[in-house]
Amino acid sequence: MTMNEAEVLLDLRQHVAMLLERPVEQIGAERPLHELGLDSMGFVDLLVFIEKRFGLPLMSSRLAQDDFATLSRLTRRILQAVPQ
Repeated sequence: MTMNEAEVLLDLRQHVAMLLERPVEQIGAERPLHELGLDSMGFVDLLVFIEKRFGLPLMSSRLAQDDFATLSRLTRRILQAVPQ
């Protein structure tokens, strides 16, 4: 699966918007996820989404807590971790 940064970011923004029941336009790529209102259950849902959508086995992905600071940071880490 070949992905680019814009596609991955849009997928993440759309999913977070769905979780928070807000328009995707309100989900800023540089805004900390906790400031957007994502709670612990939302983070778990996001992890499952990442694993299913990007085929990224989270137990071996080496994603760290810091990688979830913003959606743009998470996007870059997903692109680094997913085999192209």
